[in-house]
Amino acid sequence: MKILNDEDIYQRELNRIFAQTWVYVGHESEVPEPGDYRQRTIGEDPFVFVRDENGTLRVLFNSCRHRGANVCRAEKGNTTHFRCPYHGWTYQNTGDLVGVPQKGDGFDHLDADEYGLREAANVDTYNGLVFACIAPDAPQLEEYLGGATWYLDMYFDLIDMEVIGDPQRWVVDADWKTPTENFYGDNYHVPMGHKSAIDVGIGSETATGEEESELYGIADCDGHAFSIYQIDSEKPMFWGHPEDVVETFNHDALDDDQHEVARRSGVTLGTIFPNLSFIFLGGRDDPNKDPVGTFCLRQWQPRGPGKMEAWNWILAPKDAPAEYKERVYEVGMSTFSAAGNFEADDIGIWDGIDDAAGSVFVEQTEATTLFTMGRGENAAATIDDDWAGPGTAYADGGLTDENQLDFYRTWYETITTEGAE
Repeated sequence: MKILNDEDIYQRELNRIFAQTWVYVGHESEVPEPGDYRQRTIGEDPFVFVRDENGTLRVLFNSCRHRGANVCRAEKGNTTHFRCPYHGWTYQNTGDLVGVPQKGDGFDHLDADEYGLREAANVDTYNGLVFACIAPDAPQLEEYLGGATWYLDMYFDLIDMEVIGDPQRWVVDADWKTPTENFYGDNYHVPMGHKSAIDVGIGSETATGEEESELYGIADCDGHAFSIYQIDSEKPMFWGHPEDVVETFNHDALDDDQHEVARRSGVTLGTIFPNLSFIFLGGRDDPNKDPVGTFCLRQWQPRGPGKMEAWNWILAPKDAPAEYKERVYEVGMSTFSAAGNFEADDIGIWDGIDDAAGSVFVEQTEATTLFTMGRGENAAATIDDDWAGPGTAYADGGLTDENQLDFYRTWYETITTEGAE
Protein backbone atom coordinates (compact mmCIF):
# COMPACT_ATOMS: atom_id res chain seq x y z
CA MET A 1 0.00 0.00 0.00
CA LYS A 2 2.90 2.34 0.67
CA ILE A 3 3.34 3.17 -3.01
CA LEU A 4 0.06 5.13 -2.88
CA ASN A 5 1.41 7.71 -0.44
CA ASP A 6 5.20 7.94 -0.41
CA GLU A 7 7.35 10.98 -1.23
CA ASP A 8 10.33 9.09 -2.68
CA ILE A 9 8.16 6.96 -4.94
CA TYR A 10 6.20 10.02 -6.03
CA GLN A 11 9.34 11.89 -7.10
CA ARG A 12 10.49 8.86 -9.03
CA GLU A 13 7.11 8.75 -10.79
CA LEU A 14 7.49 12.36 -11.91
CA ASN A 15 10.94 11.65 -13.33
CA ARG A 16 10.50 8.18 -14.75
CA ILE A 17 6.84 8.04 -15.74
CA PHE A 18 5.50 11.50 -16.51
CA ALA A 19 8.77 12.76 -17.97
CA GLN A 20 9.30 9.67 -20.12
CA THR A 21 5.91 8.54 -21.46
CA TRP A 22 3.31 10.04 -23.78
CA VAL A 23 0.90 12.11 -21.66
CA TYR A 24 -2.46 13.45 -22.84
CA VAL A 25 -2.62 17.26 -23.01
CA GLY A 26 -5.94 17.93 -24.71
CA HIS A 27 -8.31 17.45 -27.61
CA GLU A 28 -7.89 19.19 -30.95
CA SER A 29 -11.37 20.69 -30.66
CA GLU A 30 -10.25 22.69 -27.60
CA VAL A 31 -7.95 24.82 -29.77
CA PRO A 32 -9.75 24.97 -33.13
CA GLU A 33 -8.35 28.32 -34.36
CA PRO A 34 -4.80 29.70 -34.73
CA GLY A 35 -3.87 31.45 -31.50
CA ASP A 36 -6.18 29.35 -29.30
CA TYR A 37 -4.44 28.10 -26.18
CA ARG A 38 -5.06 26.23 -22.93
CA GLN A 39 -2.87 25.81 -19.87
CA ARG A 40 -2.00 22.18 -19.17
CA THR A 41 0.41 20.14 -17.05
CA ILE A 42 2.61 17.14 -17.63
CA GLY A 43 3.17 15.66 -14.21
CA GLU A 44 3.43 18.87 -12.20
CA ASP A 45 5.18 20.84 -14.95
CA PRO A 46 3.35 23.82 -16.51
CA PHE A 47 2.80 23.93 -20.28
CA VAL A 48 0.76 25.90 -22.79
CA PHE A 49 -1.17 23.79 -25.29
CA VAL A 50 -1.51 26.11 -28.28
CA ARG A 51 -2.36 26.12 -31.97
CA ASP A 52 0.18 28.55 -33.38
CA GLU A 53 -0.37 31.09 -36.14
CA ASN A 54 0.55 28.45 -38.73
CA GLY A 55 -1.98 25.96 -37.37
CA THR A 56 0.65 23.73 -35.76
CA LEU A 57 -0.16 22.23 -32.36
CA ARG A 58 2.55 22.99 -29.81
CA VAL A 59 3.13 22.25 -26.14
CA LEU A 60 5.28 25.12 -24.86
CA PHE A 61 6.94 25.10 -21.46
CA ASN A 62 5.30 27.95 -19.55
CA SER A 63 8.48 29.58 -18.32
CA CYS A 64 10.33 32.66 -19.57
CA ARG A 65 13.89 32.02 -20.71
CA HIS A 66 15.07 35.11 -18.80
CA ARG A 67 14.11 34.48 -15.16
CA GLY A 68 11.66 31.61 -15.43
CA ALA A 69 8.34 33.34 -14.70
CA ASN A 70 5.15 32.02 -16.30
CA VAL A 71 4.58 33.79 -19.61
CA CYS A 72 0.93 32.68 -19.73
CA ARG A 73 -1.29 33.16 -16.70
CA ALA A 74 -4.78 32.89 -18.18
CA GLU A 75 -6.33 29.42 -18.26
CA LYS A 76 -7.39 29.78 -21.89
CA GLY A 77 -7.69 32.35 -24.64
CA ASN A 78 -6.50 33.39 -28.07
CA THR A 79 -3.32 35.35 -28.65
CA THR A 80 -0.55 35.94 -31.13
CA HIS A 81 2.05 36.50 -28.41
CA PHE A 82 2.88 35.64 -24.81
CA ARG A 83 4.54 38.41 -22.75
CA CYS A 84 6.34 37.72 -19.50
CA PRO A 85 4.87 39.89 -16.70
CA TYR A 86 8.26 40.17 -14.97
CA HIS A 87 10.58 41.91 -17.48
CA GLY A 88 8.47 41.97 -20.62
CA TRP A 89 10.18 39.38 -22.80
CA THR A 90 7.72 38.57 -25.56
CA TYR A 91 7.25 35.36 -27.53
CA GLN A 92 5.17 34.51 -30.58
CA ASN A 93 2.69 31.68 -30.14
CA THR A 94 5.23 29.60 -32.07
CA GLY A 95 7.53 30.00 -29.06
CA ASP A 96 9.97 32.31 -30.88
CA LEU A 97 11.44 35.18 -28.87
CA VAL A 98 10.50 38.42 -30.67
CA GLY A 99 10.77 41.15 -28.04
CA VAL A 100 13.29 42.07 -25.35
CA PRO A 101 12.89 45.48 -23.65
CA GLN A 102 16.03 47.65 -23.86
CA LYS A 103 17.72 44.98 -25.92
CA GLY A 104 20.21 47.42 -27.40
CA ASP A 105 21.30 48.57 -23.95
CA GLY A 106 21.57 45.32 -22.03
CA PHE A 107 21.34 42.45 -24.51
CA ASP A 108 22.88 43.76 -27.72
CA HIS A 109 24.60 40.41 -28.39
CA LEU A 110 21.66 38.21 -27.41
CA ASP A 111 20.78 35.70 -30.14
CA ALA A 112 16.97 35.62 -30.00
CA ASP A 113 16.89 32.41 -32.04
CA GLU A 114 18.57 30.62 -29.13
CA TYR A 115 16.11 31.82 -26.50
CA GLY A 116 12.66 30.85 -27.66
CA LEU A 117 10.36 29.06 -25.26
CA ARG A 118 11.31 25.48 -24.61
CA GLU A 119 8.72 22.92 -25.66
CA ALA A 120 7.92 19.25 -25.27
CA ALA A 121 10.28 17.24 -27.44
CA ASN A 122 7.46 15.28 -29.02
CA VAL A 123 3.86 16.25 -29.78
CA ASP A 124 1.50 14.07 -31.78
CA THR A 125 -2.20 13.49 -32.31
CA TYR A 126 -4.23 10.31 -32.54
CA ASN A 127 -7.84 10.67 -33.64
CA GLY A 128 -8.08 14.15 -32.16
CA LEU A 129 -6.36 13.22 -28.89
CA VAL A 130 -3.19 15.27 -28.44
CA PHE A 131 -0.28 13.77 -26.50
CA ALA A 132 3.14 15.11 -25.59
CA CYS A 133 6.32 13.48 -24.37
CA ILE A 134 9.16 15.40 -22.75
CA ALA A 135 11.74 12.73 -23.55
CA PRO A 136 13.45 13.30 -26.93
CA ASP A 137 13.98 9.60 -27.60
CA ALA A 138 10.33 8.58 -27.19
CA PRO A 139 8.81 5.93 -29.46
CA GLN A 140 6.28 7.09 -32.03
CA LEU A 141 2.88 7.73 -30.45
CA GLU A 142 1.13 5.02 -32.45
CA GLU A 143 3.80 2.53 -31.40
CA TYR A 144 3.33 3.56 -27.77
CA LEU A 145 -0.45 3.10 -27.99
CA GLY A 146 0.03 -0.34 -29.55
CA GLY A 147 -3.06 -2.53 -29.45
CA ALA A 148 -5.07 0.27 -27.82
CA THR A 149 -5.41 1.89 -31.26
CA TRP A 150 -7.93 -0.80 -32.26
CA TYR A 151 -10.22 0.35 -29.46
CA LEU A 152 -9.55 4.08 -29.86
CA ASP A 153 -10.37 3.77 -33.56
CA MET A 154 -13.64 2.10 -32.61
CA TYR A 155 -14.69 5.24 -30.75
CA PHE A 156 -12.99 8.14 -32.46
CA ASP A 157 -13.04 6.90 -36.07
CA LEU A 158 -16.68 5.92 -35.74
CA ILE A 159 -17.73 9.20 -34.12
CA ASP A 160 -16.36 12.67 -34.86
CA MET A 161 -16.39 14.08 -31.34
CA GLU A 162 -15.78 17.49 -29.84
CA VAL A 163 -15.27 18.73 -26.31
CA ILE A 164 -18.31 20.46 -24.82
CA GLY A 165 -17.41 23.29 -22.44
CA ASP A 166 -14.29 23.46 -20.30
CA PRO A 167 -12.84 20.54 -18.34
CA GLN A 168 -14.02 20.37 -14.75
CA ARG A 169 -11.20 20.21 -12.21
CA TRP A 170 -11.15 19.28 -8.54
CA VAL A 171 -8.56 18.26 -5.98
CA VAL A 172 -8.85 14.85 -4.33
CA ASP A 173 -6.90 13.50 -1.36
CA ALA A 174 -6.00 10.37 -3.26
CA ASP A 175 -2.99 9.18 -5.22
CA TRP A 176 -3.28 9.37 -9.01
CA LYS A 177 -2.77 5.60 -9.24
CA THR A 178 -5.95 4.82 -7.29
CA PRO A 179 -8.48 6.03 -9.92
CA THR A 180 -6.18 4.90 -12.72
CA GLU A 181 -6.28 1.37 -11.35
CA ASN A 182 -10.06 1.66 -11.04
CA PHE A 183 -10.46 2.70 -14.67
CA TYR A 184 -8.26 -0.15 -15.86
CA GLY A 185 -11.41 -2.16 -15.28
CA ASP A 186 -12.55 -2.54 -11.68
CA ASN A 187 -15.95 -4.00 -12.51
CA TYR A 188 -16.15 -5.59 -9.07
CA HIS A 189 -16.84 -2.30 -7.25
CA VAL A 190 -19.92 -1.21 -9.23
CA PRO A 191 -22.74 -3.09 -7.39
CA MET A 192 -21.51 -1.93 -3.99
CA GLY A 193 -19.73 1.34 -4.67
CA HIS A 194 -22.48 2.75 -6.89
CA LYS A 195 -25.48 1.03 -5.32
CA SER A 196 -27.21 4.30 -4.42
CA ALA A 197 -27.21 5.56 -8.01
CA ILE A 198 -28.36 2.21 -9.34
CA ASP A 199 -31.15 1.93 -6.75
CA VAL A 200 -32.69 5.28 -7.70
CA GLY A 201 -32.64 4.37 -11.39
CA ILE A 202 -29.88 6.55 -12.77
CA GLY A 203 -27.50 3.73 -13.52
CA SER A 204 -26.73 3.18 -17.17
CA GLU A 205 -29.73 1.72 -18.98
CA THR A 206 -27.28 0.17 -21.43
CA ALA A 207 -25.82 -1.88 -18.59
CA THR A 208 -29.00 -3.00 -16.89
CA GLY A 209 -31.21 -4.30 -19.68
CA GLU A 210 -32.87 -7.69 -19.78
CA GLU A 211 -30.96 -8.91 -22.84
CA GLU A 212 -28.20 -11.49 -22.65
CA SER A 213 -24.93 -9.72 -22.00
CA GLU A 214 -21.27 -10.23 -21.20
CA LEU A 215 -18.74 -7.97 -19.51
CA TYR A 216 -15.15 -8.27 -20.69
CA GLY A 217 -11.94 -7.09 -19.11
CA ILE A 218 -9.31 -6.45 -21.79
CA ALA A 219 -5.75 -6.68 -20.45
CA ASP A 220 -2.30 -7.32 -21.98
CA CYS A 221 -2.85 -4.48 -24.44
CA ASP A 222 0.64 -2.94 -24.50
CA GLY A 223 0.23 -1.47 -21.03
CA HIS A 224 -3.27 -0.08 -21.57
CA ALA A 225 -6.58 -1.71 -20.64
CA PHE A 226 -10.32 -1.64 -21.28
CA SER A 227 -13.58 -2.93 -19.87
CA ILE A 228 -16.36 -3.52 -22.40
CA TYR A 229 -19.98 -4.42 -21.69
CA GLN A 230 -21.49 -6.29 -24.67
CA ILE A 231 -25.26 -6.72 -25.06
CA ASP A 232 -26.96 -9.24 -27.34
CA SER A 233 -29.85 -7.26 -28.73
CA GLU A 234 -31.44 -6.72 -32.11
CA LYS A 235 -31.43 -3.03 -31.28
CA PRO A 236 -28.04 -1.41 -31.94
CA MET A 237 -26.63 -0.20 -28.63
CA PHE A 238 -23.80 2.20 -29.57
CA TRP A 239 -23.50 3.32 -25.93
CA GLY A 240 -27.05 4.64 -25.74
CA HIS A 241 -26.99 7.07 -28.65
CA PRO A 242 -30.41 7.48 -30.30
CA GLU A 243 -30.99 6.31 -33.86
CA ASP A 244 -30.88 9.78 -35.45
CA VAL A 245 -27.45 10.42 -33.90
CA VAL A 246 -26.17 6.96 -34.83
CA GLU A 247 -27.03 7.77 -38.45
CA THR A 248 -24.36 10.50 -38.40
CA PHE A 249 -21.60 8.04 -37.45
CA ASN A 250 -18.82 7.03 -39.84
CA HIS A 251 -19.85 3.38 -40.00
CA ASP A 252 -17.58 2.61 -42.96
CA ALA A 253 -14.52 3.72 -40.96
CA LEU A 254 -14.51 0.48 -38.93
CA ASP A 255 -13.83 -3.07 -39.96
CA ASP A 256 -16.58 -5.62 -39.40
CA ASP A 257 -15.24 -6.80 -36.04
CA GLN A 258 -14.87 -3.30 -34.63
CA HIS A 259 -18.32 -2.31 -35.83
CA GLU A 260 -19.95 -5.35 -34.23
CA VAL A 261 -18.28 -4.63 -30.88
CA ALA A 262 -19.42 -0.99 -31.11
CA ARG A 263 -22.95 -2.01 -32.10
CA ARG A 264 -23.27 -4.22 -29.02
CA SER A 265 -21.50 -1.86 -26.60
CA GLY A 266 -23.50 -0.65 -23.61
CA VAL A 267 -20.61 0.62 -21.48
CA THR A 268 -16.91 1.00 -22.21
CA LEU A 269 -14.21 2.30 -19.93
CA GLY A 270 -10.46 2.14 -20.04
CA THR A 271 -7.12 3.81 -19.49
CA ILE A 272 -4.17 4.82 -21.63
CA PHE A 273 -1.07 4.63 -19.43
CA PRO A 274 -0.14 6.57 -17.45
CA ASN A 275 -3.19 8.67 -16.50
CA LEU A 276 -5.78 9.16 -19.27
CA SER A 277 -9.04 7.34 -18.57
CA PHE A 278 -12.44 7.42 -20.21
CA ILE A 279 -15.97 6.13 -19.81
CA PHE A 280 -18.57 5.80 -22.54
CA LEU A 281 -22.13 4.76 -21.66
CA GLY A 282 -25.82 5.42 -22.04
CA GLY A 283 -26.16 7.72 -19.06
CA ARG A 284 -29.08 9.55 -17.53
CA ASP A 285 -29.78 11.86 -14.62
CA ASP A 286 -33.48 11.03 -14.30
CA PRO A 287 -35.04 7.54 -14.41
CA ASN A 288 -37.97 9.03 -16.31
CA LYS A 289 -35.83 10.38 -19.15
CA ASP A 290 -34.23 8.56 -22.06
CA PRO A 291 -30.49 7.83 -21.76
CA VAL A 292 -27.98 9.68 -23.90
CA GLY A 293 -24.57 8.57 -25.09
CA THR A 294 -22.32 10.08 -22.45
CA PHE A 295 -18.57 10.22 -23.05
CA CYS A 296 -16.10 11.53 -20.49
CA LEU A 297 -12.33 11.76 -20.73
CA ARG A 298 -10.70 11.74 -17.30
CA GLN A 299 -7.14 12.62 -16.35
CA TRP A 300 -5.65 12.02 -12.94
CA GLN A 301 -3.03 14.75 -12.47
CA PRO A 302 -0.38 14.06 -9.80
CA ARG A 303 -0.17 16.82 -7.20
CA GLY A 304 1.88 15.15 -4.49
CA PRO A 305 1.99 11.83 -2.65
CA GLY A 306 -1.58 10.96 -1.78
CA LYS A 307 -3.00 13.94 -3.69
CA MET A 308 -4.23 14.49 -7.24
CA GLU A 309 -6.25 16.87 -9.35
CA ALA A 310 -9.01 15.21 -11.37
CA TRP A 311 -9.80 16.65 -14.81
CA ASN A 312 -12.97 15.73 -16.66
CA TRP A 313 -13.84 16.53 -20.28
CA ILE A 314 -17.32 15.87 -21.67
CA LEU A 315 -17.48 15.06 -25.38
CA ALA A 316 -20.39 14.73 -27.80
CA PRO A 317 -20.79 13.78 -31.47
CA LYS A 318 -19.85 16.84 -33.50
CA ASP A 319 -22.71 16.38 -35.97
CA ALA A 320 -25.41 15.79 -33.36
CA PRO A 321 -28.20 18.37 -32.86
CA ALA A 322 -27.40 21.20 -30.44
CA GLU A 323 -30.14 20.15 -28.02
CA TYR A 324 -28.68 16.63 -27.87
CA LYS A 325 -25.23 18.01 -27.06
CA GLU A 326 -26.77 20.07 -24.27
CA ARG A 327 -28.41 16.95 -22.88
CA VAL A 328 -25.11 15.03 -23.06
CA TYR A 329 -23.45 17.82 -21.08
CA GLU A 330 -26.22 17.85 -18.46
CA VAL A 331 -25.98 14.10 -17.92
CA GLY A 332 -22.18 14.15 -17.88
CA MET A 333 -22.17 16.87 -15.24
CA SER A 334 -24.74 15.12 -13.07
CA THR A 335 -22.90 11.80 -13.11
CA PHE A 336 -19.13 12.24 -13.51
CA SER A 337 -18.33 15.81 -12.45
CA ALA A 338 -17.01 16.73 -8.99
CA ALA A 339 -20.52 16.56 -7.51
CA GLY A 340 -21.76 13.84 -9.86
CA ASN A 341 -23.72 10.91 -8.49
CA PHE A 342 -21.13 8.33 -9.50
CA GLU A 343 -18.06 10.50 -8.91
CA ALA A 344 -18.99 11.32 -5.32
CA ASP A 345 -19.26 7.61 -4.57
CA ASP A 346 -15.70 6.99 -5.72
CA ILE A 347 -14.06 10.04 -4.16
CA GLY A 348 -15.31 9.15 -0.70
CA ILE A 349 -13.68 5.74 -1.03
CA TRP A 350 -10.43 6.70 -2.74
CA ASP A 351 -9.34 9.26 -0.14
CA GLY A 352 -9.69 6.65 2.60
CA ILE A 353 -7.41 4.26 0.72
CA ASP A 354 -4.63 6.81 0.58
CA ASP A 355 -5.09 7.82 4.22
CA ALA A 356 -4.38 4.22 5.11
CA ALA A 357 -1.48 4.01 2.65
CA GLY A 358 0.29 6.91 4.35
CA SER A 359 -0.25 5.62 7.88
CA VAL A 360 2.40 4.63 10.41
CA PHE A 361 0.67 1.27 10.77
CA VAL A 362 1.16 0.42 7.09
CA GLU A 363 4.77 1.60 7.30
CA GLN A 364 5.53 -0.60 10.31
CA THR A 365 3.58 -3.69 9.28
CA GLU A 366 4.34 -3.49 5.53
CA ALA A 367 0.64 -4.10 4.88
CA THR A 368 -0.35 -5.00 1.34
CA THR A 369 -3.56 -5.26 -0.64
CA LEU A 370 -5.01 -8.29 -2.43
CA PHE A 371 -4.96 -8.92 -6.18
CA THR A 372 -6.07 -12.54 -6.50
CA MET A 373 -9.64 -12.21 -7.80
CA GLY A 374 -10.29 -14.42 -10.79
CA ARG A 375 -6.75 -15.75 -10.77
CA GLY A 376 -5.22 -19.14 -10.10
CA GLU A 377 -7.19 -21.29 -7.67
CA ASN A 378 -9.78 -18.53 -7.16
CA ALA A 379 -11.97 -19.73 -10.03
CA ALA A 380 -9.74 -18.21 -12.68
CA ALA A 381 -11.61 -15.98 -15.11
CA THR A 382 -12.38 -17.47 -18.51
CA ILE A 383 -10.36 -16.17 -21.45
CA ASP A 384 -12.42 -15.65 -24.60
CA ASP A 385 -10.14 -16.86 -27.38
CA ASP A 386 -12.64 -15.66 -29.98
CA TRP A 387 -12.43 -12.02 -28.94
CA ALA A 388 -11.80 -9.98 -32.09
CA GLY A 389 -9.60 -7.22 -30.69
CA PRO A 390 -6.04 -7.06 -29.34
CA GLY A 391 -5.20 -8.05 -25.78
CA THR A 392 -6.52 -10.81 -23.57
CA ALA A 393 -10.31 -10.76 -23.08
CA TYR A 394 -11.42 -12.02 -19.66
CA ALA A 395 -15.10 -12.97 -19.63
CA ASP A 396 -17.25 -13.99 -16.64
CA GLY A 397 -18.29 -10.42 -15.91
CA GLY A 398 -14.72 -9.19 -16.06
CA LEU A 399 -14.34 -10.24 -12.41
CA THR A 400 -10.58 -10.52 -12.39
CA ASP A 401 -7.68 -8.49 -11.09
CA GLU A 402 -5.72 -9.05 -14.30
CA ASN A 403 -6.50 -5.56 -15.57
CA GLN A 404 -5.33 -3.90 -12.37
CA LEU A 405 -2.22 -6.06 -12.27
CA ASP A 406 -1.56 -5.05 -15.86
CA PHE A 407 -1.45 -1.44 -14.70
CA TYR A 408 0.93 -2.14 -11.84
CA ARG A 409 3.20 -4.25 -14.05
CA THR A 410 3.46 -1.38 -16.51
CA TRP A 411 3.94 1.08 -13.65
CA TYR A 412 6.73 -1.03 -12.13
CA GLU A 413 8.50 -1.62 -15.44
CA THR A 414 8.43 2.09 -16.20
CA ILE A 415 9.47 3.34 -12.78
CA THR A 416 12.39 0.90 -12.56
CA THR A 417 13.77 1.59 -16.03
CA GLU A 418 17.45 2.44 -15.70
CA GLY A 419 18.68 5.71 -17.12
CA ALA A 420 15.23 7.29 -17.21
CA GLU A 421 16.23 10.26 -15.03
